[in-house]
Amino acid sequence: DGAASVGPYSCPMSRRGDHGLRDRTEALFGRVEDVLYVAIAAALAIVGFGLFGYVVYDFVSKLGDGDVTARILSLLDGLLLVFIVTELIHTVRAVIDERVLVAEPFLIVGIVAAIRRLVVVSAEAKDLLGTPEFGDAMTEIGVLTGTVVILAVAIFLLRNTTRSEPTSEHEPG
Repeated sequence: DGAASVGPYSCPMSRRGDHGLRDRTEALFGRVEDVLYVAIAAALAIVGFGLFGYVVYDFVSKLGDGDVTARILSLLDGLLLVFIVTELIHTVRAVIDERVLVAEPFLIVGIVAAIRRLVVVSAEAKDLLGTPEFGDAMTEIGVLTGTVVILAVAIFLLRNTTRSEPTSEHEPG
């Protein structure tokens, strides 16, 4: 019953021509995607190196100015930000290498970002003791701690349950 199969996929010639166009289009956008991923990784690398240099320079140049604890906390805050940028570069590299986008690296970035903010809020909390802002700081610490726990549970579940996404070769254990 040839009349029932009318449409763009009914004719073998039409299917082959359409398939070739799809292959060429897929290849073109694959190359565009690769170029953009490399550009993003390069931009992140430049930002990471620049930020690292600035953080170290700022720490060394202001080391003698006042509170050493504040300088160390500022250094730690900046280095954690560099770590976040580095983890994003790792994620982009894995995507370029394997053509797979997995959730775990983003969850790790979320944990590091929350810990980074926890360090800053915890350091500021001692100066807020006895003020109305102290309660807000404690609430923020609680929310950030909850965020870290939830993201850690999500990573645990990703690693220990049947996967709904492809496994990255760059993923630990």
